[in-house]
Amino acid sequence: MRHTNGLDFWTESRTNSLGFVDREPISLERAAASCHVAMIGDSFVEASEVPIADKFHVRLEELAAEELRHLDITTSAFGLSGTGQINQLAYYDEFARYLRPTLLVLVFVFNDFVDNAPILDGLHRGIDPDRLPEVSATRGADGSITLRPPYPPHFQESRLAVPSGHTRAADHLTGVSLFANWLDAKRPTFSSDDADPRLVAQVALLSRRPPPDYAALLDGWRPTTREGLGDPFLHTQDLPPVYEDALDFTAFALDQFRERADRDGTAVVILSSHTMGTRGDLGFDRLTALAESRGIPVINQYDYITRQGAEPRDAIWAHDSHWNAAGHRWAAEALLEYLKQNQAVCTTRKRPTAPPPSWLTDYESIASGEPAARSVFDVYTSENTVAYLKSPCSAADVQAEFFLHVVPEDLEDLPADRRQYGFDGGNFHYGEYAALAFGGRCIMEHPLPDYPIARIRTGQFTPEGDQIWMAEFPVSAVEGGQGR
Repeated sequence: MRHTNGLDFWTESRTNSLGFVDREPISLERAAASCHVAMIGDSFVEASEVPIADKFHVRLEELAAEELRHLDITTSAFGLSGTGQINQLAYYDEFARYLRPTLLVLVFVFNDFVDNAPILDGLHRGIDPDRLPEVSATRGADGSITLRPPYPPHFQESRLAVPSGHTRAADHLTGVSLFANWLDAKRPTFSSDDADPRLVAQVALLSRRPPPDYAALLDGWRPTTREGLGDPFLHTQDLPPVYEDALDFTAFALDQFRERADRDGTAVVILSSHTMGTRGDLGFDRLTALAESRGIPVINQYDYITRQGAEPRDAIWAHDSHWNAAGHRWAAEALLEYLKQNQAVCTTRKRPTAPPPSWLTDYESIASGEPAARSVFDVYTSENTVAYLKSPCSAADVQAEFFLHVVPEDLEDLPADRRQYGFDGGNFHYGEYAALAFGGRCIMEHPLPDYPIARIRTGQFTPEGDQIWMAEFPVSAVEGGQGR
């Protein structure tokens, strides 16, 4: 992943095997033996503006190794730009919870209020609020809020049919000219307080569409070019109805995280970024009112920075609102201060009330048996599948192509086009069938044909055709296998 704003930073990082810009995930065993802290958030957690070594969760791990060595703190991060806490629930459900973190840190930025609210999020991205491409939420006729899965059709079909705020020529210029890039970064300060034509058109479009509560929520609201969509949360005492609605969705997101944390025996805390201000500021006070009523502590990065005699504006780049290396260091130090004052978070783990994830149960169940073959991967068979297991396992172990050759007891059972070869099956890649690589473990299952099987040959080879490993075994020799 290469990222630059053409002015302040030029970074190149690699994603890990889960697709996040971070180190490879810690093993499940290492996470269980340590005080594991999982960070979840948006672009401030993705942090593609700095090298991975400078990211706040990595810095926290380094600082804790020096000052809180007895707690054995490890960290991981799950962040993606343009998301709010409601979207990020999927990162916890699909990834972070498998590590059974001791502490879950939700990094909150002022635009999360917008990202959590389907109407404001849709307006911000020019997408139909009822057709958002990520996990989102919706309000029912009775006023209740429930989670909603991603909208399945193609992304372009979800666009609101209104003009874009950028021309193709402007987009081209900012991509090739440093001066045009600088000018575009300064554009909001040059604009007047006139209404934003793109947002006005979108608001008018939504106000005319069912459900009818859209019109009530948007009535009387005048979006401007000078005021960003998230600014009213920070600077407006009496919020328009659509903004009060957005606070409800953020409250719902915190409820969801609170429930998951209680279920999994995980402590949860919010790291309020410097963008939220400090006590007495509307943004921070709105967040803490929602969090503290749910028993979620809030760490105030803005306050921490000022207590160091520094300026919060020094936490970000000159032409970009994301943390620079200093901002990440201050975030890490604020978290370290919290852990020093609340060491019981690490020393008195709650007991999970939910069973472990199903794939982990499957892994341990399969691994408890005797494999049909041992090699780079251990190979197991059952009546209708062959399973591949490896621990420890990394992304490199599953990049090479696999092969599976199934030799039947009776060649007449083979499809006609396979009889000349004497076996069924072929080549496949990891992930084409049921597979998961996580926490230093890989598990994959491949279906087997339903006729009696005599032998199986399987393994991996390089793109050049060189064999990495191969195992061959009679199925009848394996308890529970076919061909008996």
